[in-house]
Amino acid sequence: MKRSNYTIIISLVFICFPFFMSYGQGSRYSGSYTKSSKIQHVGKSNFVIEGFEFSNINGDIIGLYDCENVIIRNNKFSSSNKRGIYLYNCKNITIIDNTFDHVHTALTASTSQGVKFEYNDVFNLGGSLAESDDTNNGFVALFIAVTGSGNSISYNAAENIFGDSSPGDLINVNQSHGTPGSPIIVKGNWLRGGGPSHSGGGILIGDLGGSYQIAEDNILVNPGQYGMGIGGGHNMTLRNNKVYAKSQYFTNVGYSIANWSESQSGRSHTITFEGNTVNYANRNGETGNSWWIAENMKPVMGIETNRYDPSLTASILPDQIIGRARAGMPSNPGDEIPGPGDGGSTPLPGEGDKEPEQPEQPEQPEQPEQPEQPEQPEPGEGNNEPENPGIELPDINNHPSITIYLDRYERVCVNIRGRLYGAEVIGANSKGEVIYQQRLTRFHTVLPGRAVPGTYYVYVKNGNREHLKTFHIP
Repeated sequence: MKRSNYTIIISLVFICFPFFMSYGQGSRYSGSYTKSSKIQHVGKSNFVIEGFEFSNINGDIIGLYDCENVIIRNNKFSSSNKRGIYLYNCKNITIIDNTFDHVHTALTASTSQGVKFEYNDVFNLGGSLAESDDTNNGFVALFIAVTGSGNSISYNAAENIFGDSSPGDLINVNQSHGTPGSPIIVKGNWLRGGGPSHSGGGILIGDLGGSYQIAEDNILVNPGQYGMGIGGGHNMTLRNNKVYAKSQYFTNVGYSIANWSESQSGRSHTITFEGNTVNYANRNGETGNSWWIAENMKPVMGIETNRYDPSLTASILPDQIIGRARAGMPSNPGDEIPGPGDGGSTPLPGEGDKEPEQPEQPEQPEQPEQPEQPEQPEPGEGNNEPENPGIELPDINNHPSITIYLDRYERVCVNIRGRLYGAEVIGANSKGEVIYQQRLTRFHTVLPGRAVPGTYYVYVKNGNREHLKTFHIP
């Protein structure tokens, strides 16, 4: 494609797109493993640990000290009485597409920089409840004094079965500092199951201070004593999260914002709490008091944008979250076609189920769904002729391995057959201005929000294959 034409798709200013990209949660690796003993490295750089299965190991399974530029991917960790991965004084460590099953803690990263813990499955932390004294609970991911740019705990799936686990905080960011341009990100995690720790809960940022941390777009179900919180520090943000909990003897509050260590870590400021939704029942069955903000955290920006939603139920997460990405199941609860008895789908706006939650039945693994087939285009849809005759679209030879279409809920879908070669999607509005660009990591991607009326140009490129589609949405 000629550069002069490509500029209408790439070089113009980005603005907010009327729908949002979905991401798969949890490990996507479905290959084989080679059994291995524990691994420890000191002062080593530029290597990959992949394709191993670790089981019945005492102590930390992978321990890295003073290491740099390491990828830990496509491994399986099981039956460990300590940590799956421990990092100390490390830099640029990526932990991706791993499975953790009955380990005490999946990741502890201490005094490190550039740590990414993303797209992992975590099941049953901390050991059996019968063996726990509530003083040494497990974590999905624990950051201690992690600093600098490029730190993330995102798109993981974690589940704890009550009685078979003893988690504390599922995700805890402790004494850690991001940067103004690259805050520590906790995004898009699906977390189910916590307790009965009387201090532990779902996601806590700003623990014992810290700065420049954001927790957003997470979904939590029955995560423990509290749902999400800010424990102190400055430049902290909780936004666009969903939290549900039924009443249990240890449940307390959906969101907690308080500086618990002000005398040690200093006063808090620049705290944002916005766009969050909650239905959280405390130990007495009360649900209306959904968040608590201490005086030493005020003023807090965005309080009026949060809401208590009594219709929120455990169905904000699918029945199966562990192994879901590997099975090729939809990457977002809303990607499933809602139907009778489908308790694992998130209703589209206006279609929420108002019925009270039924007692939970023993969970049965779901069967992998077949790839969604593209729907037939509506009359007038599918050509590349612009609505505005003043815009010259590039001459694209649409490759048959790429399909772009609207599903029945008017969400944009992209299917790619074959291997992914740096695939990306780019959206432009009717003026030819670029309004969205995102790398594609899945063969089937759904942008789950309904598109607002208008004309859009959606361009997908996969290696030397490309496809351009025009949508006219009335």
